Amino acid sequence: MPSLQTPTVSGIRIYPVKSCHSVQLEESEVGNLGLVNDRRFLFIEEATNRFITQRKYASMALVRPLVDMVQKTLTLTSHDDEQPPLVLPLYPDTKLMQQRTVKLWKDTLTAYDMGDAAGEWLETFFRRHRSHDVTNNHNPDDPVDLEQPIPRLRLVTLEDPQQEGSHYSRPAHQALPGTHSPFTDWSPVSFGFEASLDALNQGLLARDISQGNIIGMDRFRNNVDIAGTLPWEEDTWLVAKIGEVTFYLIRPIGRCTVPGVDQDSGVKDTWGGPLSYLKEKRSFSEKPNDGCFCVDVVPLTSGTIRVGDKVEVLERIPAGKEPKPLVKKNLE
Repeated sequence: MPSLQTPTVSGIRIYPVKSCHSVQLEESEVGNLGLVNDRRFLFIEEATNRFITQRKYASMALVRPLVDMVQKTLTLTSHDDEQPPLVLPLYPDTKLMQQRTVKLWKDTLTAYDMGDAAGEWLETFFRRHRSHDVTNNHNPDDPVDLEQPIPRLRLVTLEDPQQEGSHYSRPAHQALPGTHSPFTDWSPVSFGFEASLDALNQGLLARDISQGNIIGMDRFRNNVDIAGTLPWEEDTWLVAKIGEVTFYLIRPIGRCTVPGVDQDSGVKDTWGGPLSYLKEKRSFSEKPNDGCFCVDVVPLTSGTIRVGDKVEVLERIPAGKEPKPLVKKNLE
């Protein structure tokens, strides 16, 4: 059933460095890599070339990147201003940079090294926040060990796949050639729906799971917030238009433990976060062990989106064909 009011965009955010803090925007250009400057940089361990995230280092939420489109710079800053900021080029000349083969989940990607200063900046940051990361680690299989040194880290960036001679390729959808995902977990764009967040919070409160706490949309690190729908109405959407851009909605997003980390403090919830509840209430047959919230999205066109834009649903999944959450035994 469609909502009774016209949905609108209530928030836009990008994450210039994967797993670090967000940047709030009033408008954004959308292209073949999603929102401009979203997840264009990635920290990796030098020894393994594998990416790092808040799952192990919750303090990454306290790294606050700043984007200056006039000066074309990316600045790494700390939440407490006790560490000097580091200014880097937002669009470096990759022809002058060391090429690296990096691992992001199951993907092997060609990226470019931003130099010694960036990795050393984050290593210094992690040394200052070592006890924080020990306490707030969300990956017990990969703990932060106080006795071990901080691993050597590198910051890498990517090339636009449409750039002549580009080595970066990460197709967003096999049926949608020309659109690629940056250093996101999967799709280039993600939508979050306020009515569904309200329903989630109500469920957490009703079961006394969240101990009276309300969580915000930023916990889910999505790009676009949408207001004015019914709870879980997004399960029926297939194609939607925002401003100048048409989007294809792919599937609900299976969540990890990161939504259990407060994105302003980097502190994990003492009550465990929403994942267990989502696994009970929002699992689907495609991935029955996942708990889903927000939606993976691919842009079909390019253009500008703005906070306040109306959201037009161009196509819905036929009635009876929409995905339905599995019915699971209540949590005890």
